[in-house]
Amino acid sequence: MIYDLHVHIAGIGSGGSGNYLSPAFRRSLAFRFLVRQLGWPSGIMTASDADQQIARLIIERIETSRVDRAVLLAFDAVYRDDGTRDDEHTLMVTDNDFVADLAEANQKILFGASIHPYRPDAVAELERLIGRGACLVKWLPGAQNIQPDHPRCVPFYDALVRHRIPLLCHTGGEHTLKAFPNTLNDPKRLVLALERGVTVIAAHCGTRIFLHEKSYFRSWRDMALRHERFYGDISAFGIITRIWLLTRMLKSPALIEKLVFGSDYPTAMMPLSCVGPIRLRRALELRKMANPFDRGVEIIKAAGVPDAVFARAGELLRLSGSKAGSVTAGQGAFA
Repeated sequence: MIYDLHVHIAGIGSGGSGNYLSPAFRRSLAFRFLVRQLGWPSGIMTASDADQQIARLIIERIETSRVDRAVLLAFDAVYRDDGTRDDEHTLMVTDNDFVADLAEANQKILFGASIHPYRPDAVAELERLIGRGACLVKWLPGAQNIQPDHPRCVPFYDALVRHRIPLLCHTGGEHTLKAFPNTLNDPKRLVLALERGVTVIAAHCGTRIFLHEKSYFRSWRDMALRHERFYGDISAFGIITRIWLLTRMLKSPALIEKLVFGSDYPTAMMPLSCVGPIRLRRALELRKMANPFDRGVEIIKAAGVPDAVFARAGELLRLSGSKAGSVTAGQGAFA
């Protein structure tokens, strides 16, 4: 089984989807880059069914890939310290029910919820979304104004433990959705969650993209070796500044046991930048691969990552019934 537990989806709110992209974010270079990576057709942003078209494009790519299960991630709004919603600083919302509907209609899709822990209804919303099939909760602290080590998160952590729901939390610098300090993405802030018994998957293992940035990798590594329930996803590792760290991690059997595969779609994979850990001929072949999900899998496989890393999410996520089994490409149906 190949699980991709880190797939982004977005929308503009067409058809009452509940999704949102701020005007400032739509004008940003980061957004324009993402549109190019997604391959959205001209005029999609003004279509009356834009969000459904975007979802169809993403799901068709997943359905025709070798990935068996992909976790589509919702994204909650920013909330203030007093628990009120902060629309002024909210750059994006991907509605939980929008993603849950897609997961219900497509066999390969799993529902990754996003619930801000400062919400007055955070625990009740978690329980509601578990009923809709949520298999994890995703946070991006530096974009959502979440301080993971604050005591106000404890009731939410206790609910995650009670329902056996893992937390997928961004760690390291953030560039696409940056509204608050990157210090909120320090993996050390997740110690409180671990002490409460939460299974935590640190997205990107605290790594950086650019060399001038602060790296939290050593903190992640030390925590992964110390805490039984602490893992790291290797999403967006198909670039030069991360692929070499991956080769170091693969020398440690203990760290290999803590790695989980994710693509971070639509983040770009750059096979030619990975030459060294990957042979040049293979990098050139991967560069021509049309399906971005297959390309992401094959880059990481070419770097020497064992099959167990691709299957590990099946052990960590809250899965039941047919969603935990294998399917052949194309079995699901978009609706």
